[in-house]
Amino acid sequence: MATPDDVLRVARGELGVSESPPESNRQKYGQAYGMNGVAWCAIWVWWVYREATGIDLRDLTSSWAYTPAGLNAARARGWTVPVADARPSDVVFYDFHKGTGDPVEHVGIVESNNPGAGQLVALEGNTSGSSNANGGQVQRRTRSYGSVVGVMRHPNLGAAQPALPPMDPEQVKAFRKYVAALLGRDVAALPDLRQGQRGGNVQTLQKALNLATGSSLAQDGDFGPATATVVKNVQRIFGLGVDGIVGPRTRSAILTALKKIEVNG
Repeated sequence: MATPDDVLRVARGELGVSESPPESNRQKYGQAYGMNGVAWCAIWVWWVYREATGIDLRDLTSSWAYTPAGLNAARARGWTVPVADARPSDVVFYDFHKGTGDPVEHVGIVESNNPGAGQLVALEGNTSGSSNANGGQVQRRTRSYGSVVGVMRHPNLGAAQPALPPMDPEQVKAFRKYVAALLGRDVAALPDLRQGQRGGNVQTLQKALNLATGSSLAQDGDFGPATATVVKNVQRIFGLGVDGIVGPRTRSAILTALKKIEVNG
């Protein structure tokens, strides 16, 4: 099964590609789609998914090139997720002028997400610094949550595994300390943690999550949306119920990831 990493690999390989001639809306993606010379942000997403995964987004809607049709079809299938839960390879839909014109102006592919800052980074076709939705080039753009009107997750993509960064000796010492504090002798007896809680247990959790997943959570002891997102990603990767609550099984999953890092380090 294709993975989110496959989608990102193909999308990143297209960075810098421009339409030719300029301002013509003509490029290889539209030629492959059979609709060259038209606005092509959604067509670019279609091309990336087809090349990376074999998925034809026109199976979702024959009008995929029209951005509102894509979002409406995703909603009808139940394939949308909250923007704070967006993860790499998800398709993100934008409206930069809410209340005027089309309800969806542009679309791209999520590369990374920062719920704490209310921003995501996306790979997009037909954009530029001078025109968000008709810029003529494939670029990496940073977008605020305020411009996002929907996020689609295709169900036929497998889960990407978290990066496991190498550890130096001091990190290994910290790893042992954090795991001991997080898990103790009896995993089941420890209190569950969830969004809205604060304190030392939450701070220990954040330290462990940063080590286990390569995240950069603020280790402030505040279980906010950013911490909840990382917890949910761990739960997805390990096939657990995705509720954002750190119970015994989630703590064990974090420990498993940390052990892999220690071995690799």
